[in-house]
Amino acid sequence: MTVGISRIADGEPREPKRRDGRALLLKGARQLLAEKGYAGMELRDVAERGKAPRGSIYHHFPGGKTQLAREAAALEGETIRATIERSLEERGLKATLAMFGEVFRRRVADHPERLGCPVAAAALARPEDPELAAAATAAFRSWEGPIASALLDEGVARREAEDFAGLVVSTVEGALIRARAAGSTEPLDSAIGGLGRALDRLLER
Repeated sequence: MTVGISRIADGEPREPKRRDGRALLLKGARQLLAEKGYAGMELRDVAERGKAPRGSIYHHFPGGKTQLAREAAALEGETIRATIERSLEERGLKATLAMFGEVFRRRVADHPERLGCPVAAAALARPEDPELAAAATAAFRSWEGPIASALLDEGVARREAEDFAGLVVSTVEGALIRARAAGSTEPLDSAIGGLGRALDRLLER
C-alpha cells in the first residue's frame, strides 16, 4: 500500500538542533528501542545513533537507561498521538488508518527486518520495570482516544468506537511483530487494508 503522506505528518519529530544533546539522545533511544528492544538498547549505541556525546547521557538522564527509555517511549507516544490528531482533522478516518501503519513502515523502508515500535518495546519491560510499562500503556491509550472520538463524531456508539480504536492499535502493533519476523512489510500492509475494510463496514451500519 502506498499513501501520499508528507514528512510533517509521518510521526517523526523535526530534526533537533545540533546542540540539543538531550533531543539527540532521545532520537537515538527511540530508534534503538524499536530495533533492539529495551534489553538490547545499549547506552553507547544510543549516543552513536543520536550523534550525541556519550558523556552527556547521565547529565541529561541521571536515571540512566531506565529514564532514557521511559522518556523515549513517552515522546513516541506524544508524537504519534499528535500525528493521528492532525491526520484525522486533515484527512479523515480511513486515511489516518493508512497513515498509522505508514509511520512505522517509512522509518525502515530499506530494512523491514528492523520494523518495530519503541512503545511496544517499552511495554515488554513489565514486570521488571512497571513504570516503563505504564508509560507504554499510557501511550497506547493516547492513540486510541482520538480515533474513538472521530468514530463518535461519525455516529458510532461509544462502546463500538472504543473497541474499534483498541482494535486499530492492537492490530498495527501485532502486524509490526509479524512484519519483523517475515522481514517484509506485507503483514503490516495487509493489516492496514483489513482495518480499512472493517472501518467501512462499521460506518455502513
